[in-house]
Amino acid sequence: MKHINSLLLKSACALSVILMIQACDTEFSEIGTGIVGIPDFEIKNRAYPITTYNKKITEFESSNIGNNLLGCYDDPVFGASNVSFVGQLIPKSFSPKFGDNAVLDSVVLTIPYSTTTKEGENGATEYVLDSLYGTKPVKLYIYKNNFLLRDFDPSAGIDDAQSYYSDGSLTAGQSIETAQLEGDLLYYQSVYFPSDKPKGLKTYNEETNAYEVTSTLTPSLRVHLYDHPNNSNLPERFWEDLILSKEEDAVLSSLNSFKEYFRGLYIKTEPINAQEGHMMQLNFSSSNSNLNLYYSYGQTEDRSQGKYVLSLSGNNVAIFDNDFNPSILQTINDTSTDFEGDDFLYLKGGEGSMAVIELFPRDEEGNAEAEQDFKNEFRDIDNDERITPKRLINEAFLEFYVKESLHNSDLPNRVYIYDLNNNIPVADFFFDQTVNTTSLDSKFTHLVPLATETDSNGVEHKKYKVRLTEHLNNIILRDSTNVRLGLLVSSNVGLTNLNKFKNIEDIQGVPTGTILSPKSVILYGNNSPDTTKHPKLNVYYTEPNN
Repeated sequence: MKHINSLLLKSACALSVILMIQACDTEFSEIGTGIVGIPDFEIKNRAYPITTYNKKITEFESSNIGNNLLGCYDDPVFGASNVSFVGQLIPKSFSPKFGDNAVLDSVVLTIPYSTTTKEGENGATEYVLDSLYGTKPVKLYIYKNNFLLRDFDPSAGIDDAQSYYSDGSLTAGQSIETAQLEGDLLYYQSVYFPSDKPKGLKTYNEETNAYEVTSTLTPSLRVHLYDHPNNSNLPERFWEDLILSKEEDAVLSSLNSFKEYFRGLYIKTEPINAQEGHMMQLNFSSSNSNLNLYYSYGQTEDRSQGKYVLSLSGNNVAIFDNDFNPSILQTINDTSTDFEGDDFLYLKGGEGSMAVIELFPRDEEGNAEAEQDFKNEFRDIDNDERITPKRLINEAFLEFYVKESLHNSDLPNRVYIYDLNNNIPVADFFFDQTVNTTSLDSKFTHLVPLATETDSNGVEHKKYKVRLTEHLNNIILRDSTNVRLGLLVSSNVGLTNLNKFKNIEDIQGVPTGTILSPKSVILYGNNSPDTTKHPKLNVYYTEPNN
C-alpha cells in the first residue's frame, strides 16, 4: 500500500516541527518565564466558537496494513460491518528437498491475536485480547484463494504498486470477485471465538519417543487444515498434491512462480445469529503468522521430521462489507459544510464516518476576520513584521461531549485529531511523549481518553478532551496556516499512517488507527440544541495587568 505518511516522513515532520519551535520560541519563553503567580500578571480564560460538521469515510486503501480486523460487528446505532482478509503465502525457502518417502503429517495455520500482558496470580503472565469487539461467536471459513494479488498496477507507471481498496476493488476499476476468492474450502468452524490462552507447542523427543511442550505461542488463531473432519469436501491428497509432489517443479523454485501457482488464503466470517458476533484484530505481519506443513521422510525404521513454512508476508487486503444505517448516512450526506455546522457529529471507525473542525471559521463572504481578531488579541507586529506576544497561552483545548442517549454502550476510549491540509498530526502530538508501555498506546496529554465529569447537579457527562496549545502557538507566533482538523475514533492514536481514499475529494484519507476500530460515538456539534455542550476552543492565558 502506498501510505502517504511513511515512518521516515513522520519522523522528518516531527523533527522539523520540534527544531522550528525551538528556534523560534526564545522570545515567547522569555515573556512567560516566572510570570505565573506574580501580581502584575493575571490568568484568564476565554472560549472561542468553532464549526464542526460530518464527513463519510469512503473506500480507502486497505492493503498490507500489518494488523487487520476479522469478524462481524453489529453496532446498534450505525449498523453491521464485516471484515474479511485475503493474503498471499510466501515460502521461507525455494526449491525444497522433502526427502525420500515424504509423508504429510499435518498442516497448521497460525495468526497471532493483538494482545497485551498483565501479571496474574503468583506472578504468572496473563494475556489480554486488547482489540476484541463483541462477545458472541461467529462462523469461520478459510478458502484457497484463486485471485492473483499482483504487485504492480499495469494501468499506471512501470514501478507503481497496485492499490487495493476496502470495498475489494483495484485502482483500474477491477473488482476482486468473490467466486475467485472462495476456491477450495480448506476449513470451516461453525462456532468460533478467540481464546486469550497461550498455546503450548510440542516437538517430538526421539529419546523419550514422545511429544513434549518446548515453547509457548501467544494467543492465536491456530487451526489444522489437514485431515480435519470439516474438510471432507477437499480432494484426496489435496495438500500432498499441492506442495509435496511439486518438489522438482518450477512452481516452488521462485517467488513469482509460487505466487502465480498458490495465490494464498481467503479468511471470512459470518454471524451465527443476526445482530451478534465479534470482531478481532490479528497480527498478520507477525513472524509467527504462517502456514506450516509438517511431514516425515526417510526409511521406515529411521524416519525424520521436516517442516515447510509459508509466511503471510505477501500482498494482502482487508475487505469491508458495511450495512450502514440509512438514516445516519442520509444525515451525514446532508451535512452542512457552509458556515452553520452540524447538530451532532457521527464518528465511526472502519469504513465509517468522521468530523471536520474549523477553528476561527470564515464568514459567508470567506473573510477570516475571526482568525485575525484572535491573533491581534495575542500578539503585536511591528513595522519590520517582527511578532511580539501580548499574552501567554497556558493551555488551549477542545472538549467534545457524548450524546449519551444515542450511542453504543461500547464507546471508543480514544479519539484522534489531525491536520487535513497536510495529512499529519498537529504539533501537540509530537510534543506529547506519554506512552502506555503495556498497550503501546500513547499521547494521553494531547488526546485525553474518554472521561466522565459531574456537573453542579450531580449529573455525569462523558467527554473527550483534545489539547491544542502548541498548535495555537504556531498560529500566533509563527503565522502557521489555520488548517482544517479531522476528528476520528481510533484503536491506537499512534497509528497515524494515512490510508488514501479511493476517490479523493477535499480529504485525502484516514489514519490506520481509525480503520482498525469498528467502534462509534455520537458527539454534540456546534449547532446542537443544547448550547451548553457545544464544542468550543477553550484558551487559558496569562497577560500583564496594565
